[in-house]
Amino acid sequence: MRTTPVIASTAAALVIGATAAQAVTWGEPDGEDHPHVVTLLFSQQGEGYYSCSGTLLDEDTVLTAGHCTEGGGQVNDATWVSNHPDPLADYEGDGIVAFLESSDHWVQGQAVPHPDYDDYAAFPDTYDIGLVELAGAIDTGGVYGTLPEEGFLDALMTRKGATSTRQVVVVGYGLQGTVPAFYQDDYVRYRGTSTIMGLGRSTNQGTHTVQMSNTPGKGNGSGGTCFGDSGGPAFWVDPATGLETTTVVAVTSFGITGQCAGTDFQFRTDIPEAQEFVRPYL
Repeated sequence: MRTTPVIASTAAALVIGATAAQAVTWGEPDGEDHPHVVTLLFSQQGEGYYSCSGTLLDEDTVLTAGHCTEGGGQVNDATWVSNHPDPLADYEGDGIVAFLESSDHWVQGQAVPHPDYDDYAAFPDTYDIGLVELAGAIDTGGVYGTLPEEGFLDALMTRKGATSTRQVVVVGYGLQGTVPAFYQDDYVRYRGTSTIMGLGRSTNQGTHTVQMSNTPGKGNGSGGTCFGDSGGPAFWVDPATGLETTTVVAVTSFGITGQCAGTDFQFRTDIPEAQEFVRPYL
């Protein structure tokens, strides 16, 4: 985890060999439902491995958060990606690098941060978006995340209207929760449901982020995001049908509490800063 005086980003330091971090807080195990949602293991400035989440936009392009691709002004030393629902199940503790290099489901890639990302230096306008260009394809069965049209979320600039008209499905591999302290389980893909709380440009939101509900409850909440879910998708739920779509309207970015509850903030993919960065790679 990296912090600033204001925010706590939602990447997680992964300690291989100990109990690894899990995922979306108090959500549901995802199984094979989102083969286009991946986990990242990466090192930055000689340290790692850290853990994040992301979405395959095509067979070899991963959408994630900027802080999952760069740290301290330097692009990741190494980045590995897997869409396996339980990506460390076959790790036997004999060295993480050798494991990644010999794995049949981990693929190495080149991290590409947004050119204006600078460790949240421009906060609240964070530019916290990045890509990973993979050295080989990952098979998803043909399902991929898609970008929204520019300005897709602008109609939600207030909190008016039923919550069912502004819901998203969040998916990730991060920490299951912090109550009880650092609650963990298997390192697997989870999903939950969050509500967009409005796009008003508050001190924490600026022009780049959207505030989401994060109400895990005590095992009976709808779910939210926590450390390790950074870069993971918020899939739009069509209010007309109630069905989840493949449209990624935002990626998990940061929270303002250490308990992974209350609210969190996600980087919008429908703004020009995101669209102009991502689309040339597709």
